Amino acid sequence: MEKARSFMLVIPADGSDLERPQLLEERLREAEGFGVEFVEPGENSVRFKVACGEETFLVEIYPTDFEITEMYRCQHFFPDIDIDAIQKVEYGLAVEMEFGGNALFSYHLQLKLIHAMVPDALAVIDDSSEKILSGRWVALAAKSKVPPAPRYLYTAQAVSGGEENPCVWLHTHGLNRCGCPELEVLDSNKENYQEHYNVLETLANRMIEDEEIPEFGSPYFLAYVEEGMPLVVTLIDWEDAVDLYEPEMLGGRKDRQEGHNQDTCVIFVYPSKESADKGMFYPLDIYDKFLKENPVFMISLEETARMRTQAVERISYLFEAARNKENHLLVKLGLKVDEEYETEDNEKEHIWFEILEVSGERFQAKLTQEPYYIKDMHEGYTAEFGPEDVTDWLIYTPERRISPDDVYLFAIDADER
Repeated sequence: MEKARSFMLVIPADGSDLERPQLLEERLREAEGFGVEFVEPGENSVRFKVACGEETFLVEIYPTDFEITEMYRCQHFFPDIDIDAIQKVEYGLAVEMEFGGNALFSYHLQLKLIHAMVPDALAVIDDSSEKILSGRWVALAAKSKVPPAPRYLYTAQAVSGGEENPCVWLHTHGLNRCGCPELEVLDSNKENYQEHYNVLETLANRMIEDEEIPEFGSPYFLAYVEEGMPLVVTLIDWEDAVDLYEPEMLGGRKDRQEGHNQDTCVIFVYPSKESADKGMFYPLDIYDKFLKENPVFMISLEETARMRTQAVERISYLFEAARNKENHLLVKLGLKVDEEYETEDNEKEHIWFEILEVSGERFQAKLTQEPYYIKDMHEGYTAEFGPEDVTDWLIYTPERRISPDDVYLFAIDADER
């Protein structure tokens, strides 16, 4: 399939910067982490080539007016002052580029380019995924050595049939720019769509990370819905999939006139090896009973490593939060499993602790759950740990929950105080 260009629109705090393309070029050349190889001014836009890592990327920028549609998801918290400022802006900076071989790397680079050119952005409209991103979050992500989570590259929308119609149509926006087809679940319903969403999200993340698209009709292992019961999915082209349903159904052929009619496919399942061998696929809803029983969706080693690196990179926010006794702190630690349970894919168990006290970069923490693979450690166990053990953390303030991805909220809370 042809890869779509990634389109983002930057909403600046100072619109006068957009009238000086030379200033934007100077900021790009002064930025670290990438190099500008050439700049080609046009009548209404500027094209330039950026080198980053072992790849080069063609980028085009131009000022444009914008409109935020009601379908776009507000991914981050915006204080009232930001919303008021955004509503007063008439023009933004469009930033278009084609992703390279690694979609997550490319997405991270696009954020870095945006922050370099417009460091005071109020927000970024990611048109490809129909998301609205906080300018503070974009600045934080651009400065990080760690790319954002794969879920930022796309949005999964749930379109409902209304009060009288229980049907829900799940579909993504943003995967085409990653070189992947958009994903859908047809004929979901209001009772089970969240479980179907979890399946769709897990598959989308895996495709982005693996940089490999399952062939239509081929089996693809995704999870265990219960012990010994695998969830094996398959992708079917939308044109073949909608023919299995009534044309008037939500997400059926009647809803494909103006969109969702190319580079998109529907998720089905193979409930057995025999069905996979014969190519007999079934709707996802045959697993509804099991999907409500906390199935084990595997997180890749790459994503685990990314989350851990981000948590450690931003751990100073956790230690700062510990100074306020109103905050409740949790930390996920990766601890070595007992030898009898150790395998190549199971060397550490990642379990949650409550932080009791912080001293420098060391902290006392109490285990909040029973481990599965460490038999001599039990709930309530207390010991001292450090950043080398951390894989994730959470801060519960009186106002909100903050994760390593959300630390831009500290600046907002400071402004409001």
